[in-house]
Amino acid sequence: MTVTNDHNKQEQIRRLVELGSIARQRHLDTGGNPHLSVGSLNNNDTLNEEEKQEFLKLANQIFDDKSIANYLKKNGNLRERFMAMKESMRISE
Repeated sequence: MTVTNDHNKQEQIRRLVELGSIARQRHLDTGGNPHLSVGSLNNNDTLNEEEKQEFLKLANQIFDDKSIANYLKKNGNLRERFMAMKESMRISE
Protein backbone atom coordinates (compact mmCIF):
# COMPACT_ATOMS: atom_id res chain seq x y z
CA MET A 1 0.00 0.00 0.00
CA THR A 2 1.44 3.38 -0.93
CA VAL A 3 1.85 6.26 1.49
CA THR A 4 -0.99 8.18 -0.21
CA ASN A 5 -3.37 5.21 -0.02
CA ASP A 6 -2.35 4.58 3.59
CA HIS A 7 -2.98 8.23 4.49
CA ASN A 8 -6.34 8.16 2.68
CA LYS A 9 -7.38 5.00 4.55
CA GLN A 10 -6.39 6.62 7.87
CA GLU A 11 -8.52 9.67 7.01
CA GLN A 12 -11.45 7.40 6.15
CA ILE A 13 -11.09 5.55 9.46
CA ARG A 14 -10.83 8.85 11.35
CA ARG A 15 -14.07 10.07 9.75
CA LEU A 16 -15.84 6.76 10.43
CA VAL A 17 -14.86 6.97 14.11
CA GLU A 18 -15.98 10.61 14.17
CA LEU A 19 -19.42 9.68 12.80
CA GLY A 20 -19.68 6.92 15.40
CA SER A 21 -18.84 9.39 18.16
CA ILE A 22 -21.43 11.86 16.85
CA ALA A 23 -24.09 9.13 16.85
CA ARG A 24 -23.21 8.04 20.38
CA GLN A 25 -23.21 11.57 21.75
CA ARG A 26 -26.60 12.32 20.17
CA HIS A 27 -27.92 9.08 21.66
CA LEU A 28 -26.71 10.07 25.13
CA ASP A 29 -27.91 13.67 24.75
CA THR A 30 -31.45 12.44 24.12
CA GLY A 31 -31.40 10.34 27.28
CA GLY A 32 -30.47 7.07 25.62
CA ASN A 33 -29.21 4.10 27.60
CA PRO A 34 -25.40 4.30 27.66
CA HIS A 35 -25.23 0.50 27.79
CA LEU A 36 -27.12 0.01 24.53
CA SER A 37 -25.29 0.23 21.25
CA VAL A 38 -26.32 2.99 18.90
CA GLY A 39 -27.59 2.21 15.43
CA SER A 40 -30.30 0.81 13.25
CA LEU A 41 -30.24 -2.66 14.83
CA ASN A 42 -31.56 -1.28 18.11
CA ASN A 43 -33.75 1.41 16.54
CA ASN A 44 -31.36 4.00 17.94
CA ASP A 45 -30.73 5.89 14.72
CA THR A 46 -29.08 9.17 15.60
CA LEU A 47 -27.40 10.00 12.30
CA ASN A 48 -29.30 11.84 9.62
CA GLU A 49 -29.73 10.22 6.20
CA GLU A 50 -26.70 11.96 4.69
CA GLU A 51 -24.48 10.89 7.60
CA LYS A 52 -25.77 7.30 7.39
CA GLN A 53 -24.92 7.15 3.68
CA GLU A 54 -21.45 8.55 4.34
CA PHE A 55 -20.92 6.02 7.15
CA LEU A 56 -21.96 3.10 4.92
CA LYS A 57 -19.82 4.31 2.03
CA LEU A 58 -16.76 4.65 4.26
CA ALA A 59 -17.35 1.27 5.90
CA ASN A 60 -17.57 -0.39 2.47
CA GLN A 61 -14.34 1.30 1.37
CA ILE A 62 -12.42 0.47 4.53
CA PHE A 63 -13.65 -3.08 5.00
CA ASP A 64 -13.31 -4.32 1.45
CA ASP A 65 -12.95 -7.99 0.51
CA LYS A 66 -9.15 -7.76 0.47
CA SER A 67 -8.89 -6.32 3.99
CA ILE A 68 -11.38 -8.88 5.33
CA ALA A 69 -9.41 -11.72 3.70
CA ASN A 70 -6.17 -10.36 5.21
CA TYR A 71 -7.77 -10.20 8.65
CA LEU A 72 -9.07 -13.76 8.41
CA LYS A 73 -5.69 -14.98 7.17
CA LYS A 74 -3.97 -13.39 10.18
CA ASN A 75 -6.56 -14.16 12.84
CA GLY A 76 -8.67 -17.03 11.55
CA ASN A 77 -12.43 -17.09 11.42
CA LEU A 78 -14.65 -17.14 14.49
CA ARG A 79 -14.92 -20.93 14.55
CA GLU A 80 -11.13 -21.36 14.39
CA ARG A 81 -10.57 -18.81 17.17
CA PHE A 82 -13.24 -20.43 19.34
CA MET A 83 -11.70 -23.87 18.88
CA ALA A 84 -8.24 -22.53 19.74
CA MET A 85 -9.61 -20.84 22.88
CA LYS A 86 -11.45 -24.01 23.88
CA GLU A 87 -8.29 -26.06 23.37
CA SER A 88 -6.19 -23.65 25.44
CA MET A 89 -8.75 -23.85 28.27
CA ARG A 90 -8.61 -27.63 28.11
CA ILE A 91 -4.82 -27.58 28.36
CA SER A 92 -4.82 -25.33 31.43
CA GLU A 93 -7.30 -27.48 33.36
